[in-house]
This record gives sequence, C-alpha cells and structure tokens, in this order.
Amino acid sequence: MTGVLEFGVLLARLMEHRTIDVSVLSTAAGTGTEELQAVLDGRAPTEGLLRALGPALGLHTADLFVLAGQPVPDDLTPVTRNPHWSVSHVVYNTMVMPTGNRRLLLDAIRAQPLVRREGRGGVDRPHHRYEPGFGAVLLQLAHSRNLTWLSTAKALYAVTDGRIYLAASTIGGVGRGSVEATPELVAGFAGVLGIPPGDLAALGGIRLPDDLPPLHSRAADVAAVIWETRRLTTAQLDAVEQLSRHLAGR
Repeated sequence: MTGVLEFGVLLARLMEHRTIDVSVLSTAAGTGTEELQAVLDGRAPTEGLLRALGPALGLHTADLFVLAGQPVPDDLTPVTRNPHWSVSHVVYNTMVMPTGNRRLLLDAIRAQPLVRREGRGGVDRPHHRYEPGFGAVLLQLAHSRNLTWLSTAKALYAVTDGRIYLAASTIGGVGRGSVEATPELVAGFAGVLGIPPGDLAALGGIRLPDDLPPLHSRAADVAAVIWETRRLTTAQLDAVEQLSRHLAGR
C-alpha cells in the first residue's frame, strides 16, 4: 500500500470521532458486523464494502478507495488525465461571482453529459508517489480530484480567504511528510475536499483547536465545483471555464 495509512486505523478514528460503533455502521452499510470488525482489525476491505461504506458515512465513495490505498474503479475516477487540465481558473471565478451565480454554475456542470473517457482519470505523475502517512492521504485525496500541487495550493488559498498561501513545492512536502500537516492546514484541505474538518482531522489523529479561523463562506461551493468538474472532459472543462468567467462578470 503506497501513500496511505492502514484503512482499519483510519476508519476506527472516524468512528470514534462520530461516536458510532460497529453494529451501527454495519447496519447503515448493510453489511455484517464480522466483515466490518475484520477490517478494523487489519484486513483489507473489499470493493463491495467500500462502496457500501461511502453512502453510510456520507463520504464520496471514491474517497473510501483512496483511503484504503486501492485503485479507484473506473466508474468513480475523473474522466481526463490531460496534464494541462486545471480547475484553478474556475475556482477563482467561483470565489468572485455572486452567490446566485454559483448555483447556476454548479447546475451547468452537473448537466454536462457523461461522454467517452479520454483515458483513466486522475493526476498521475511520478512525483505524486508518497510513503504512507497522513500527508500522503491528503494529497492522494486531492489528486483524485485532478488537483496537482499547484492547483491544490491555489484552492487552499481560496477556501481559507488567503490565510494559507503556499508554494506548490510545499504542498508536495506535505505529501512526502517533510511539511507538517498542521490543524489549520488540515482544515484548509477539508474545505478543498468538501469533507467536514472534524472528520478529516480525526482521520489523521489531529485535534482541531476551538479558535481555528473559519473557512471562507464560499468554501462549500468551491469544493462542490472541484468535485463535479473532475468528471468533465477537457473540452467540457473549457466550456465551463468560459461560463464561470461570464458568471463572474469578467
């Protein structure tokens, strides 16, 4: 397993944070308590269990595969692997457009038809390989959204209202474990990924202080845009970028 922690450990931390036990989660997921307990004890989860746990936990199913260190199934991956694919301009436009227009943008993105794949999706570059650690978990979750180091840095800047301003190389350091995943940084990643900050911090065994500055009020919309655009082709993304520019009045 490369770049992630043992899934049973991560799941146990999340369950403890949410104060749910094996019987409650197994019932919600429609699976047996024995299977779930075996995973908590260290057995690798099956694809079927991961697909069941996503809705039961209220998390993106693809994220469960990332957390488990398993290849994300084709039907759950981003569509394109174009190395020049970037959502950064759409993120910026989302931040500056009026509130009502953000809903129009999301509706337009979701209305884009699913078309033939351009190749197995996701950011796939040699330097995006990490040794197991929580920083690697954060970066793998970002990469599953087609975010590179640079676009992750720009998204963090947006959702934290400029409080987190990092170089792309520093983002890479987070994944490699040479840069600490501080509580503020984890909360910023939560904003980018659309995962509740408490949940994401719990996965890393990190306590968020009560006085942590809030995310930007538009963070949830930015996370939704990042998630929804991951399935677009390059041509569709170009069209969405133009629409976002128009809705932002630029």
